[in-house]
Amino acid sequence: MLLKNNKTGDYLEIDLLIGASLIELNLSGVSLIDLPGNANHLLESNPYHPSALLTPWVNRVRNGNYSYKGKNYQLPINEPALGNAIHGLLARAPFSIIQESENSIKLEHIYKGVETNYPFPFLFSYTYHLLNEGGLEITFEAKNTGSTSMPFACGWHPYFRFPDTTVADLSIQFYPTSRFLSDSQMIPLKEESLQGQKEFIFSKEKVDHVFRLEPLKKHITELRDNKHQRSLFLEQSSIQFPFLVVFQPEGFTSVAIEPMTANTDAFNTGDGLIELEPLEVFSGQIRLSIGK
Repeated sequence: MLLKNNKTGDYLEIDLLIGASLIELNLSGVSLIDLPGNANHLLESNPYHPSALLTPWVNRVRNGNYSYKGKNYQLPINEPALGNAIHGLLARAPFSIIQESENSIKLEHIYKGVETNYPFPFLFSYTYHLLNEGGLEITFEAKNTGSTSMPFACGWHPYFRFPDTTVADLSIQFYPTSRFLSDSQMIPLKEESLQGQKEFIFSKEKVDHVFRLEPLKKHITELRDNKHQRSLFLEQSSIQFPFLVVFQPEGFTSVAIEPMTANTDAFNTGDGLIELEPLEVFSGQIRLSIGK
C-alpha cells in the first residue's frame, strides 16, 4: 500500500498483511526505514521485527507467563532462545483499510479474544498521515471491546537509517532519566541513573537499553547524521509514552527507536501497565520529521 503527499513529495509504503508494517518512508527526499535481517528472512519471520507494532504488550513477557486479576496465563514462547513471549499479538497480523483520504490512511485489526492466553477482545487502529507541512504523524488507537478490564501496553519498533552513512556517522540525543540493565533473558534487572546524560555516540558505546524518559508533553528524540548535517526528529508525549528503547544492531547501519507506554515485562512488574476498562480507548500519536 503506497501513500504519497503530492504537495511535499513525501511518501510511504505499508505491508497491510504483516502488521501494517512501515516498509518505506521518504521524507524531504531522504529514505529512512531500514529492514535489518530481510536479506535472509521474509518480513513475517524476520527476527529483528522491523517496524513491528508492539501491543497488547511491549517487548518481552518473561517465560511468557503472567497473572491478571488472580488468574494465570501462558503465552506462546516465540523467542525460544531466551524463553520469552515477545512483541505482542499484532506485529504480524493482517490489517484492513477502513478510511482513506488524499494524504492519510486508517487501518484496523479486530482481535476477538479467542486465544485463551489473552482472552481480552479489542479493536486496534493505525492512522498514517503525511502532513502538508512535511513529516509523518502516526496515531495508535485501541478500544477495549470486551466486558472486563484488560492489561494493555503499546509501542512501535521501527529501524531508521540515513543513506550513505555508517554507524560512526550517527549519534542520538533525547531526555532520559535512567536506563535499565537486563538479565540473561533481556528482562530489566537494574535501573541506573544517567546523571543528566542526553547524547549517545554509537561509535563510542554500545546502546541496547530501555530508557525511562523525563515526563514531557513534547519529548523529541534527535537521530543525528553528522556526515550530512541533518537529523530525524521523533516527537512523542513522554507522559503517554514514558519509555524508549534505543538499539543499534551489530552489523547494520540503522538504529531502532521504540516509543513505549510501558516497560519490558510490564505484564509482571506493572511498570507502566495500562488497564483499559470496557469501551475505554487508548489513543497516542508520534510524529516524524527531517531537519537540520
